[in-house]
Amino acid sequence: MMNARQKKQAEALAALSAADRVRLERLAALAQVTPERLWPEIWQYGFDDVEESIQADLDADAAIAAGQTIPHEEVMAQARRILEVHVKPRRKAG
Repeated sequence: MMNARQKKQAEALAALSAADRVRLERLAALAQVTPERLWPEIWQYGFDDVEESIQADLDADAAIAAGQTIPHEEVMAQARRILEVHVKPRRKAG
């Protein structure tokens, strides 16, 4: 059984223009999900925000594949060094 929100989403999906339907299908293909799976996010945030998010994910995947990121271990080591310099250890009560 559909609640009111799901009903509104379904109605909005059915009422999409041909151009918006094409855009939804293109974005779903880029995100590797079905249009129906992507629609609630687009309905909530809008085409532009979802498109920007999908492109950011694709850009991040490309940067990772090209080795343009900092390894997790290096980031954590740097974070530890910063904490050691700037955070005083707590004294034990008692």
